[in-house]
Amino acid sequence: MSEYVLYTAPILAGTQANWALMATLVVQVYTFYTRFQNERRWIKMLVYTVFPLELAQTGVSSHYAYWVLALGWGNTTALEILPWSCLATPIFTGITAALVQIFFAWLIYLLMRKTVWACVVTAVIVLLALTQGVTILFVVAQFAHATAFANVMRIKVGVQSWLIVAVVCDVFITTTLIIIFYQYRMQMPLEERRTDTFMVKLMLHTVETGAVTSVTALIYLVVFLLYPQYNIEETPTFILGKLYANVLLFTLNVRRFWPNHMTAAQHEVGTFTSVYATYPTDTGSDCIELRSREL
Repeated sequence: MSEYVLYTAPILAGTQANWALMATLVVQVYTFYTRFQNERRWIKMLVYTVFPLELAQTGVSSHYAYWVLALGWGNTTALEILPWSCLATPIFTGITAALVQIFFAWLIYLLMRKTVWACVVTAVIVLLALTQGVTILFVVAQFAHATAFANVMRIKVGVQSWLIVAVVCDVFITTTLIIIFYQYRMQMPLEERRTDTFMVKLMLHTVETGAVTSVTALIYLVVFLLYPQYNIEETPTFILGKLYANVLLFTLNVRRFWPNHMTAAQHEVGTFTSVYATYPTDTGSDCIELRSREL
């Protein structure tokens, strides 16, 4: 069975990484639930939609791994006809990715103060997000006719298109946020700009979180194109959706570490503080009043 290691090992590695990221996501959701009970209702709905989606994805991908690694142990035909669960993981990933990317589109729309350019940029991001979501659904439907490993090459173009759109969308979101945060920082007085590290950390956080999903999707694309005869792409397949979900929750939860004295008057950023507001925590810190709370 050693000759099949490049078929089975990626599934094992992907399942283990998937469960590890699921544990991280549970902690993130618990933190969000306890620290941000006054959050906007639609953001709560987003979080509590993404979480069960990824919980279901963990169960489905575990079934796929069990089918191949346990039930199929010693039976090479298990690698020829794959179970139904191999189709579900990309679907969950596409839905989660689209929801998270649309969230960042909304964030950019508010940070750009709802200008004409904000509408254009937001529309582009939403279009890319929906495109990658619909594309993966089409690819899965095409593969569902015959879930045989030998038919993977039939969906090569579709998977390639899906990953390229996802990477472009993530890079576009990250680049736009960095430009916005840089402009906000340049609006600050020179002395404050020299001593303030908050905006610099925010830009670094944006690069880091954006790179996580972009690089993973790019690795997914490269290994799928270079080694289509093997199963190496299964590892990023299992974890990509979890990375999107964790990026969303980390972006929301990171606010609990922000300074309580960050006010609109200090930084002169207007809508910035209405989007990135801090809320009361168990330490009893004061809540920063939102200007655009109705949004």
